[in-house]
Amino acid sequence: MSEKPEIKKVEVKEPILGYTQEFLIAPIDSLKVIEVQRKPSEYHVKRLVKSMRKIGFVVPLIVIRNSEGGYTVIDGQHRLLAAKQLGVKELPCIVIPPKYSYDLMELNVEKQMSLREKSYVSLNVYREYLSENSELYENDTRVMDSIESAHFVTLGMAYEKDERLFGSAYESILRRVDFFLPLPLKTASQAREKRAQLLLEIDTLVRRAVEKVEELGVSHPFLHREVVSYCNPLGRKRKVVETFDKVFEALKQNVEELIENPEKIREHKMGGAESYPQVEYPQESA
Repeated sequence: MSEKPEIKKVEVKEPILGYTQEFLIAPIDSLKVIEVQRKPSEYHVKRLVKSMRKIGFVVPLIVIRNSEGGYTVIDGQHRLLAAKQLGVKELPCIVIPPKYSYDLMELNVEKQMSLREKSYVSLNVYREYLSENSELYENDTRVMDSIESAHFVTLGMAYEKDERLFGSAYESILRRVDFFLPLPLKTASQAREKRAQLLLEIDTLVRRAVEKVEELGVSHPFLHREVVSYCNPLGRKRKVVETFDKVFEALKQNVEELIENPEKIREHKMGGAESYPQVEYPQESA
């Protein structure tokens, strides 16, 4: 039985954080993509195949060592798939410490993530932490360092149930009220499932409101977003002290009222929510 060929490597010091990186050439069959990565884009793979035929494979994969004696790709799955299509047998890799394996959105530089992709990746990372230690608090620094924003997890759960969700229409509201919870992940995940369900219920109502408004002869590509903006109880307030539930229940009520009185959308000025009563906020103490 022949021994595996020795993999030559070069160690370098990472210039910002100071940890050791390794540069090596790894057999392609020793590489696998991390499970929490986003779904690959066939179009992007084809584009990379075309690019590699012109200039070669010039950007190393970012990997960590795995328990199987090989390497897990945490950045570069599209480059890996393109290389496989071209029949490449081994690829240049940069090996970094395993603790960075969940920092996927910071590592993804070859193709900008869509909101849906960010949400799916965040949800997958979240569930990895949940499966490893369900007693870990959601607002633990390890979780918050790996997931850019808590609202991506909520959106991920909602997208998982209905990919038609118009997530970007709600993101400005979510960013202001959906934060990491001071609860163990096993409890926090249940709260997030309820938030995702409420978001989907509201989106269903918004679609009905859009239909009612269109019956009035009002129609344009951004109507879904305008309906949400019109019904947004936060308006342009930057500082928000209300809870997720209170804000989204108010949003739901506003949408239901618009379904009953769709003509009120004509009063709306894009960028504001002047026509509906906004959520009451307590005065800040001096």
